[in-house]
Amino acid sequence: MTAVDARATTPAEPAPAHKQGRDFGPIRWLPRILVLAVVAYIFLWRIPQDEGGAAAIAADACIYAIVGISLNILIGHTGQLSLGHNGFFGIGAFAAAYSLTVREVPFALTFVIAGVVGALFALVMGLVALRITGLYLALITLVFALTLEESLFEVEWLTNAGAGQPADRPEWLIADSNFFYFCLAFLVVAVYIDYRLLKTKTGRALLALKENERVAEAFGINVTAFKLIAFVISGTLAGVAGALLAYRIGLVTASGLGFNLALTFVLMTVVGGLGSRIGVILGASLFASLSFILEETWMHEVQQFLVGLLSFGSTSAEANLTQYAVGFLGALGLLLTIVQFPGGLGQQLRAFFDWTWGKPFDVHALLHPQDDGPGAVEGSSVRA
Repeated sequence: MTAVDARATTPAEPAPAHKQGRDFGPIRWLPRILVLAVVAYIFLWRIPQDEGGAAAIAADACIYAIVGISLNILIGHTGQLSLGHNGFFGIGAFAAAYSLTVREVPFALTFVIAGVVGALFALVMGLVALRITGLYLALITLVFALTLEESLFEVEWLTNAGAGQPADRPEWLIADSNFFYFCLAFLVVAVYIDYRLLKTKTGRALLALKENERVAEAFGINVTAFKLIAFVISGTLAGVAGALLAYRIGLVTASGLGFNLALTFVLMTVVGGLGSRIGVILGASLFASLSFILEETWMHEVQQFLVGLLSFGSTSAEANLTQYAVGFLGALGLLLTIVQFPGGLGQQLRAFFDWTWGKPFDVHALLHPQDDGPGAVEGSSVRA
């Protein structure tokens, strides 16, 4: 036997632990644990203690993140672009407020009602859009949401004759910190549902629909049924998130449930990173807190300067400037995501997330997240 043959028949030595995808040494895990502990302290304890300020924004971030998870099921997993999620979100908010205040339904049951109502409207939307994809589907969902906004959201018995439907929290949820933890529990459940969904045949069928509906149908996948399933699950989560919003603001009106909200939902999901749960949560948290961040930092001084310079002469000038700034930054983030980072925030921060999970830190992935492979681009594409 030659030396070459001997080397060929010799069993390969197992790769070191750091080459197998995980770092198992206790010393290597210590900095990860410290970083996670600091992050957990800031976001799970320090911020929620700011009653009326950061705690309320953190609750909004959880609500937006639930909507982002629900929208990610449609866009990220199934490839169905929806601009009507504000409709499912709004009808869930009105259903919860109406059932609690007018019908005196128990508080816990209002979330079931909001989820069921959101699912029913999503089912109707899915039936209407069964044979439509891409841009036409986006237009249909947009028209659906606008129809709800101009009709159902203006019904006298539902909206209390336009004055808004009250939604009072129970006494144990009056504190914003308690309500934040309450919303966080719902977010954890939503993430778990999304995680378990992709582990089932249903989840794999939805991913197949995103790749190519005709090929999926050729493999025996019922395209119609699985599209409806995606719409129903997404509508259910959006309806529950709407119920949380109702109790967060205490008074549900149609004024804040228009197209701007639908556009915000799509922006935060795409910028966060389609197909990435952590990315979607980060994007939702960013858009939920962006106005607060701008008002509490340098943006306040910039607003004062621009108001004096341009002589707006309106008491709402600063609010308008903040709204425009949020819209501008959202559009800029969308452009950067589409052109430079198709995987969104989840792709840009993947090196850090992998490191906290135990993998070696990849400097190249941190400095060049756009080179993270074709999977990130393909997994975040929006067909339109």
